[in-house]
Amino acid sequence: MSQDVRIMKLGQAVTDLGDPRLTGRSIAQIINFLLRKIPYAKRPHAIMELRKKIWELSEYDMAAKKSPDTASLGQSITFVKTLLNGKQPYYIRQVLSEIVRNL
Repeated sequence: MSQDVRIMKLGQAVTDLGDPRLTGRSIAQIINFLLRKIPYAKRPHAIMELRKKIWELSEYDMAAKKSPDTASLGQSITFVKTLLNGKQPYYIRQVLSEIVRNL
């Protein structure tokens, strides 16, 4: 199974948000996938900064916020754009076509 397919399956599993350990592990794997775009030499520092920022997030603020239903649309588009940034246009179009076909 390719890394990309595995990431998609992780994304699907994360949406269930069941066991916090499994959810956290799955989100971390998606983040690690996204961080591959950072040059290898700079990645450890970036990961340390990201870990710090994530640790400092307020669970109480996050629990109190309610996003509108449509926020998931914007988040989905941002996720797709982030994954496909820098790829070849033909590849991007093929992926976009498959996304549309499978929604």
